[in-house]
Amino acid sequence: MSSWPPNENNNPYIPPTQYSSSGYPPSDPYAAPQAYSAPQMYAAPAYMAQPQYVVMPGNDQGSGQALAGMILGIAGLLFSFFGLVPLLGLIFSIIGMRSVTRKGMAVAGLVMSIIGLVFAICTTVFVIGLLFASNAPTY
Repeated sequence: MSSWPPNENNNPYIPPTQYSSSGYPPSDPYAAPQAYSAPQMYAAPAYMAQPQYVVMPGNDQGSGQALAGMILGIAGLLFSFFGLVPLLGLIFSIIGMRSVTRKGMAVAGLVMSIIGLVFAICTTVFVIGLLFASNAPTY
């Protein structure tokens, strides 16, 4: 039920005839003054365009090393008989693994550098074997 006291018909709700013609309840001279609030008008909210922010990684550690490791890994596959190129590709790819944006390049450079390094070791062993075989005395 309501906290309003019942009127003459034991109806707990105040009938609309108790209000004045303006629609407001009658003022009580002993009541505390109340602030006037204007009737609320509902309008569509104003559209404010929100700024669009582009998030770019700032100072990505190791991105240059990842790129260099991939390039040296490709070159290490082509020039694997020089053991220095795949070894440098391996070093740069390991350093480039710190990169957030170019981690895939670092992994690709790492794999190609390892394959180039294996080819370089096999080529070196084969060349050393040929040198020893050519200097061996024949009977």
